[in-house]
Amino acid sequence: MDTQFGKPFAHTLVKSGWKKRSVFFELPYWKSLYVRHFLDVMHIEKNVFESVIGTLLNIQGKSKDGLKARKDLIAMGIRTELGPLKKGKRTYLPPAAYTLSRKEKKTLCKFLSEVKVPEGYSSDIRRLVSMKDLKLKSLKTHDCHVIMEHFLPIGIRSILPEKVRSSITKLCSFFKSICSKVINPAILPMLQKEIVITLCELEMFFPPSFFDIMVHLVAHLVKETQLCGPAYMRWMYPVERYMKILKGYVKNRSRPEGCMVERYIVEEAIEFCTEYLSNVQSIGLPKSQLVEKKEGKNLIGNKIVAVSRVERDQVHLYVLHNENEVEPYVEIHKDVLRGLNPNRNENWIVREHNRCFIPWFKDHIYSKYYSDPASITERLRCLAYGPSFHVFSYSAYAINGYTFYTKEQDDKSTMQNSGVTVVAEAMHISSVKDLNPKFANLSYFGVIERIWVFDYEKFQIPIFGCKWVENNNGIRMDKSGFLQVDLNRVGYKDESFILASQARQVFYVNDPKSTKWSIVLFSNKVIDENTGDQGDIDVEIESFTRNDQDENNISNDSYIRNDHNEGKMAIMKSIIRARGKGCSKVSIDICLDGDALLSSSLIRVDDDAGYLKVSLYDNGTCPSKHISILSSKDKGSMLASYIGFLVRQHIPITCDNWRSPDLKPCIVGRI
Repeated sequence: MDTQFGKPFAHTLVKSGWKKRSVFFELPYWKSLYVRHFLDVMHIEKNVFESVIGTLLNIQGKSKDGLKARKDLIAMGIRTELGPLKKGKRTYLPPAAYTLSRKEKKTLCKFLSEVKVPEGYSSDIRRLVSMKDLKLKSLKTHDCHVIMEHFLPIGIRSILPEKVRSSITKLCSFFKSICSKVINPAILPMLQKEIVITLCELEMFFPPSFFDIMVHLVAHLVKETQLCGPAYMRWMYPVERYMKILKGYVKNRSRPEGCMVERYIVEEAIEFCTEYLSNVQSIGLPKSQLVEKKEGKNLIGNKIVAVSRVERDQVHLYVLHNENEVEPYVEIHKDVLRGLNPNRNENWIVREHNRCFIPWFKDHIYSKYYSDPASITERLRCLAYGPSFHVFSYSAYAINGYTFYTKEQDDKSTMQNSGVTVVAEAMHISSVKDLNPKFANLSYFGVIERIWVFDYEKFQIPIFGCKWVENNNGIRMDKSGFLQVDLNRVGYKDESFILASQARQVFYVNDPKSTKWSIVLFSNKVIDENTGDQGDIDVEIESFTRNDQDENNISNDSYIRNDHNEGKMAIMKSIIRARGKGCSKVSIDICLDGDALLSSSLIRVDDDAGYLKVSLYDNGTCPSKHISILSSKDKGSMLASYIGFLVRQHIPITCDNWRSPDLKPCIVGRI
């Protein structure tokens, strides 16, 4: 490790291995650390996702499959059926297990282009999809995180062979488990075993070039979680966000560090001074907004509507059944009904209680209030009197840390905030003759159609009117573990109202496998009561072992696609230098892309009276395109721009039949 650096000592440097001993080893505790360098889960997940999606969609520059990768297979003596084949002047790559046909690419991109997420869940996924090029673009790190863990397993449900699809889904589920905020240490050894098996399965389908250092580091994430705790406590998301804040401090670009230091010190001083000032909020996110968003605040629309007596009684009965002060009176009323009707079963008692509880409760409370006013609280008296028939109607409402929209407002918005779920106690009976029904908690899913705020004189209660999915035939869990709902199968029309404080946000994405069903995903936005922080939560942490295939039932031809023959032509690059009078030397990279629609084409350059005409021909399958260059000194740059345009349009280009005495092409290199 006693290495001398610099040009005079360059010949003495070792050619491989470590060249320098890190200064951190001089720290006394460094040798005893279990983990000396954190593995950043954020960037590992991003790079793995880009490798997966780039290979599936064959995105140029991101795909791990190509001519070199196929030649590596031949050199290694494996999967020789996938070796490159010569077809005339082109090289054809047979479809591998992960090769998507054009129809499958459209299916995946169409699914992502139709995804609408709730407010604060992620960026607009639809803006990241290019249906013209069938690829994803402008991906941020968090976009990769969301698509990898939530949308990619759904998007590939109807494409790819089952074994490949299952392996990719297990990889996505692993990242979802390892990025959870709450992790059971007992399942970590099982996660480690399963991710090793998953990587081995991926090796059977993807080329060796896919398995770079980032894919290898996935196998070490579980061990680091055991030593260092959940990934969210040490990944780079908060660091990257704070770097944006520090960059915003820079006003003098010639002294960026000084700007950051000065403004940071000023902010710290002001923060310290606010502790000694009354009625002054500290710097940061105003607490009033957090409180309003948690306790309830109307956002869009403010109309007064009149409700019918049936709807008013439905809401009022639901409010009474969900008030702690009213709960003892509910049992009293049922006992009264049982005493008056000893021969009736429990099912009849519940129906009769719902029918006549409101007038009985009002009479009972007011009789006690007149005899002993101190025994009845103000809230209980207002509840007994009931709400007004005129209510406030809104299109958007914020409560519990979520932003809720009505379905009508959702259709006009770029976000999906109308999905809702609630856990309620339901009466279960086996048949009409069942005399002893059982009560159990059950989850209900639906969309919000109305947002009403009922006035109880001294206080107001927000209510959501929802269209609920019928639980018996409208909700199911498929064998892959996805919760599916049929939004067209509506039930519980007589019990459509819930308290806004009980609502939890969900959103629905179309199932690519079936247009009838939608898949339920839970919103990740929540406000911590103690810190006011917002973050991702997981509804349920499951092992990612759910697999439709038998791990031992993988045949030798699993790496070949037999259901379609849409391979691809090898992408080759030619470097062309244009030399001519009055123009500088220009180097142009031309990509010969076999996925383009045109079969053959050529570029012809003509020098005609001081004008340079560049024409594109394709043997009559497409009309010619012309461009004229008005100045001879711009010949080289304009030619480069035009050929670059052709390359971006994925138009195949050959270098035959160039005709110009002043501007002659010369192929100086081919890759």
